[in-house]
Amino acid sequence: MADVSSRDAHARLVRLLAQKRLVLGVNIGVMSRPGSPVFRRIETALPTGLGLFGVIGATVVGGVTLGALALTIGVAVWFLVILPRIKDQVYARSYAFVTSSPAAFAQAWEAGAITLRAGAEECRPPDGDWIAFVRATPTREEEEEEGHR
Repeated sequence: MADVSSRDAHARLVRLLAQKRLVLGVNIGVMSRPGSPVFRRIETALPTGLGLFGVIGATVVGGVTLGALALTIGVAVWFLVILPRIKDQVYARSYAFVTSSPAAFAQAWEAGAITLRAGAEECRPPDGDWIAFVRATPTREEEEEEGHR
């Protein structure tokens, strides 16, 4: 019975997210670490490794001054270009993961990796009852039907 309830609530959640009635919050720190179902090691290892070898190479070729300049440029590129892109990709993969099945949503919820928000109201794990929160949020159709009464 609880499985049917969570499947129905999950289907409603997916509909509410598609209608932008609910906002999915993703804890990027939790979802982008090893063990997470959406973690991609290459996303962080490749840029870090290239940056490290670039700084070492610049220091060997041009001395400490060029190495410091390469480090400064590398840090700026990391924070201004690479990190925002990684955050967007982790969010997109997390969104796809939690909307794929009730079990996937439950796994992310139990890990404390996601939150739900409807306007100013927020539902957070582990204390928040996401099923009740989803049921209490009206769909666009329900709101229109209520307006016609």
